[in-house]
Amino acid sequence: MRLEDKAVLVTGAAGLIGREVCRLLAAEGARLAVTDVNGDGLEAIIGELGEEGWGRPVDATSFPDFRAFVAEAAHRTGPPEVLVNVAGLFRMGDFVTSEPAGWESMISANLITAMVACRAVLPAMVTATSGSIVNFASTAGEYGSIRPAAAYAAAKAGVIGFTKSLAREVSPIGIRVNAVSPGPIDTPAFQSASPEDRATAEARTLLGRMGQPTDIANGVLYLACEESAFVTGTVLQVNGGSLL
Repeated sequence: MRLEDKAVLVTGAAGLIGREVCRLLAAEGARLAVTDVNGDGLEAIIGELGEEGWGRPVDATSFPDFRAFVAEAAHRTGPPEVLVNVAGLFRMGDFVTSEPAGWESMISANLITAMVACRAVLPAMVTATSGSIVNFASTAGEYGSIRPAAAYAAAKAGVIGFTKSLAREVSPIGIRVNAVSPGPIDTPAFQSASPEDRATAEARTLLGRMGQPTDIANGVLYLACEESAFVTGTVLQVNGGSLL
């Protein structure tokens, strides 16, 4: 029960990784406020969480809308003590034929959502002089994407820079800010990849397998709980040794 009675807010809760994060944090005693733009998927995970979970769909790119959601969450589950920004979007596409609207959608879904959520929850954390924020980076943001997805990689690189800069700003008052960086994980994004791309991704790991959503959830739990009390500004690589 490493998060017993902790109020935790999770974005992107309806996705495969988001659901696994929610399940694990709830099992560790957290009271969860969850959101996603996928209403049906969100309803399913809320049903799993039972009394320990509450949530509703919200546009995490809209600061006014998300700030209202955080205010409601504070009444339902308590002011967020932990924020986990799973929300994101992966889409491939050759950059040389791309349009600015595509870049903007990647940056909005992957970077702006994290910035909006952090801005909405931080005032309460500052007042409490404590808190833990876990953002979602990617090996693509660290090393570049092995598939044509430059805009996605750029957005995730932005998440890394944002995470480190925010840690410098708020950690001196007791708020830790870290990121988890998944490698090749068995999610729809990789399930839709060609057999050649999947084989390449598996071969790049030192463990000879794709990661599972539970692998990422365990990394999130570590960064969220007090076991990582001396960890901030860190990008935790959960990638099976990919690109070591």
